[in-house]
Amino acid sequence: MLASGWAEMSAPGRPQVLHLTAVDRLNGAADLSRETRIVVSVSARDFDLSLAIAGPIDHQGLQKLRDQFATVRAAGGFPASSADQPAVAGLRRLAKARLGTDIVNARLQATIQRRTEGFDAIVVDDSLATPYLPANQDCSVHSLAHRCESQAQSGSWWQWLKQREQHALSQREKGVLQSVSAVFAKPEVAGELLAQGLSLNQLNPSFGQFRPEIALGEPTTWRGTHQRVGYAGYLGDERNLASLEWLLKEVWTPGQRTLADTELHLIGTAPPSPLRELAAANNNVYLHSDGRQQLRGLGCRAVIEPLMFEQHLDTKLVNAMSQGLPVITTQEGMRRAHAELSEGVLSTAGPEQLSMTVHQLMNDESLWQLHASAATRTAALQLADFEVAHDLRRALSRV
Repeated sequence: MLASGWAEMSAPGRPQVLHLTAVDRLNGAADLSRETRIVVSVSARDFDLSLAIAGPIDHQGLQKLRDQFATVRAAGGFPASSADQPAVAGLRRLAKARLGTDIVNARLQATIQRRTEGFDAIVVDDSLATPYLPANQDCSVHSLAHRCESQAQSGSWWQWLKQREQHALSQREKGVLQSVSAVFAKPEVAGELLAQGLSLNQLNPSFGQFRPEIALGEPTTWRGTHQRVGYAGYLGDERNLASLEWLLKEVWTPGQRTLADTELHLIGTAPPSPLRELAAANNNVYLHSDGRQQLRGLGCRAVIEPLMFEQHLDTKLVNAMSQGLPVITTQEGMRRAHAELSEGVLSTAGPEQLSMTVHQLMNDESLWQLHASAATRTAALQLADFEVAHDLRRALSRV
């Protein structure tokens, strides 16, 4: 097997999903787009995912993806061969501008085609990945429309597209979308696709119901909060429990001199006896396990996510940020997260720094306002991407 290809398929058990994408070079770097990374991180929890990447990506780039998404196979970056063919009309100049080449790699096509019968579903999330859709596949195909290429009239690559080629791209894009089982898109992209003639029946049915401003609610204010930091999650999960035990034993109890005036509120169902005992041993730790309390309802000023042992960190961080509150986490958590959360998250290097960061955020209104505003902005941007990713995950669960 070539270093650019997949390892053997995993043993049966989880549904096998092929995800076709292309490198994102709009910002000058050959990597996956933020939207694709979110979808992959969400899908990998439930499915056996094989990622096929069109465009120039080297062995080091593939290995980086394999390290970041430990359970995902990644293939791409095959050398050119005499069997390669130019992209079809409508994709040539777009491919040349975005990928640096308009050639469809025959070896990547062959790698995909050899494994076609093993897949239960296919996801394609980029127009430049559509030439790699396997022929004669006998499974559902879902499209993720991160953008409407033929309508994206800004960007450094648009100058490559002449009017005739724009029409060809539009027809190609429309034809592919009409041939798939369902199309998933954020509201603004879905509107563009509908304007181009895509059937409403094909669109993700929840696209019109999601509103980031509703999910976030009214902005939290300093006066509307107290010197409280909160955690929300399922307390029966072993990884969540291990992180909370680390927080209480290594940070909260030793840091009482710094944190004496700050309350820690733990919200979640099914807390085991050891966690109850740890919480009871601290005068300023409160456990809410009846399922009725919320962080904002308790007047918490920040969210704390240790993330020392959990999986699916992107989702946990964005869900925390959707509270409209600053999020305090650890460098270990941020190292393993894939989401782009540079704003609104305070990453700490160890127990002492974590307790000091909590203290500062509880007592410095200007610092709190800076990070609370950033958390709200970031959550509003990424919540829609996560909503689409979870809608896709639910659809794939039904195939």
